[in-house]
Amino acid sequence: MKILLIEDDATARYAMHRALKASGREILEAVDGETGVASILADCPDLVFLDLNMPNRDGLAVLGELRTMRSGSLPEIIVVTANDSLDIAVECIRRGASDFLTKPYDLDHVRAIVTRSQQRIELEQRVLALQEQLDAVPELGKLASLSPLMHRVFEQVRKAAKSTLPALIRGESGTGKELIARELHRLSDRSNGPFIAVNTAAISEHLIESELFGHIKGAFTGADRNREGVFRKAAGGTLFLDEIGDMPAPVQTRLLRVLQEQTLTPVGSEEEIAVDVRVVSATHQELEIAIEEKRFRADLYYRLKGIELRLPPLRTRREDIVLLAHRFAGSQIEFDQECVAAMLQFPWPGNVRELKQRVESAVAMATSSRLTPADLGLVSQSKESAGLEFDAYFDLPLTEAKQLLIDRFESAAIERAMKLENNNVSAAARRLGIHRQNLQQKLKP
Repeated sequence: MKILLIEDDATARYAMHRALKASGREILEAVDGETGVASILADCPDLVFLDLNMPNRDGLAVLGELRTMRSGSLPEIIVVTANDSLDIAVECIRRGASDFLTKPYDLDHVRAIVTRSQQRIELEQRVLALQEQLDAVPELGKLASLSPLMHRVFEQVRKAAKSTLPALIRGESGTGKELIARELHRLSDRSNGPFIAVNTAAISEHLIESELFGHIKGAFTGADRNREGVFRKAAGGTLFLDEIGDMPAPVQTRLLRVLQEQTLTPVGSEEEIAVDVRVVSATHQELEIAIEEKRFRADLYYRLKGIELRLPPLRTRREDIVLLAHRFAGSQIEFDQECVAAMLQFPWPGNVRELKQRVESAVAMATSSRLTPADLGLVSQSKESAGLEFDAYFDLPLTEAKQLLIDRFESAAIERAMKLENNNVSAAARRLGIHRQNLQQKLKP
């Protein structure tokens, strides 16, 4: 910290210099207003004590000159004078002084001013350093990451956006597949066209063909008017088909034809309509397994997989956990050290979506600006208490105990997923990484 004393009285300068000298501080001196201005311009002090009555430019003249020469970048200036006139004090403040100190002054008061100024400077430096760190975080639209894994994805997205090939985005639920799809659209030549997102798993099997390809009036009961369908709505733009792995087999066949021929036929119609759409699809499923189990067409898989992008789960890029948590929490909220440690240890099965939900919920219900593990529901059990859970199984045959524990965990995981997804079976199945029919079987009493 640099402190400049502009004072023509040598005794006063000496006393203040001695009182303020400390480790980490550099004390500069000027004997009049002229040399004081030169020192401010050359040395850039953080804090200036400026005597009001001096030869070669008094304090008011110095303030006026600095205001003209370096508007908006003045150091903090404390005016020192024997004149306690209110008018003089107001004029000094008007010209840029931060405070007014009347002689004879208490040196403890002066030290307090310096301490306060030093704290302000340190805070400003911290804010600047944090801002520089944030500015240096690689971003892609609304996505930000410190992870080399995600930096590779960002680069792939920028390249893929220049292509007209279909794109398949793969990754666990909650990793940000739709955000990536939106970036593919934003960075593409189709950015002026529409971006239409459809969750194919959330549409009834009886309505999905109509939703995708449209229908004509009278095509089925309840079809009281023509419907375009999302393919035609996305004309000239991008169509995002989320959870493509849950698409019923008959619809897969029709979708394959649309992608091959670039034409579609609305339900109930014989008219073929040309479509100009880039299809971006996404799934959390292992489609190769679905193909082996005859649940997904191999030819459709290769048609959708023009370009493949894989999003890493949050647990493999832990350097992003605290970064994202701070972004979700906002600038007024902090996390204590235990909370940071708990976040870094937690496996985040719901990935970024789960992190966002937990943080935003904690912020909404917080009674303090500093969040704890309990606020995020991350209070972990001690090793001793965890060990007690196994006491009931130690005397059973190992195979039997293992199966009971697996069944217990599966039941708890399903219960948790259903609760988090408001009892939506399709959404819970996606969170668990299993097929909807499989989950329905497990839910049966």
